[in-house]
This record gives sequence, structure tokens and C-alpha cells, in this order.
Amino acid sequence: MTHYDAIIIGAGMSGLGAGIRLAMYDKKVVVLERHYVWGGLNSFYQFKGHQFDVGLHAMTNYAPRGAKGLPLTRLLKQLRIRWDELDLHQQGHSAVSWPGEKLKFSNDFELLRSEVARAFPQQADGFDALTRAVRDY
Repeated sequence: MTHYDAIIIGAGMSGLGAGIRLAMYDKKVVVLERHYVWGGLNSFYQFKGHQFDVGLHAMTNYAPRGAKGLPLTRLLKQLRIRWDELDLHQQGHSAVSWPGEKLKFSNDFELLRSEVARAFPQQADGFDALTRAVRDY
């Protein structure tokens, strides 16, 4: 029986990134994927003769080229991906909608905070407490 230090279920971007990082630390890794193509939500599907791209269209934690010490720049460095291999652009904003409400968000966390406070004023203090707990972790 083969021994693995890590078994990763799902060959989406997170699973592949985790596998690459573990392998860089000399861990024996296997990535299991039940779909016939790797990439998870960053792949495509075909329907009635048409191909649909369901890949990455927006990214949180965007960092401009040359930025130091931010999550994206650290991850690219750890994965040995050169910035010039990518065609990244900062998103304007995204939105989550449901009947009667819509929250806009972007890489500016204050926008999300203000949207939560606007839509759910009774939950603003709880959202701030959650934010502090996550940042302090």
C-alpha cells in the first residue's frame, strides 16, 4: 500500500495550490478528482455544442504588481508563478443578490462593512466582532 503524507480531495484551484505547496516541502501528496478535468470551478463545460468558461472572473485580495507582503504576492512567490504569466486586473465590484436585497463588495473591505451595516443595521456590531476575531486569529 502506498503511503501519502496528504490526500487532497478535489483538484480545484485550492486543492492544486495546497498540493503544490505541500510537495515543495517534500511531502508525498495525492490529489483525487472525480471530474474528467482538473481545475474545479476554473474549467469549462459543454452544453448543446457550446463551450462555457466557468473560470476565475474576479479575485479578492488583489494586489498590484510589485506589492510586497500581501496574500496574493506571497502565494505567487510560494507557488513560483511569475507575475508576467498572468493577466490580472483589479475588479470594480461584485454583488450578492437575493429577493429584496443586494450587497456590493470589492477588494475594499470597508465597502462590504458599510453594505452589511446598511442592509442589516442590527447585525453591524456582530459583523465587526466577527471581523476582529478573524483578524486576531
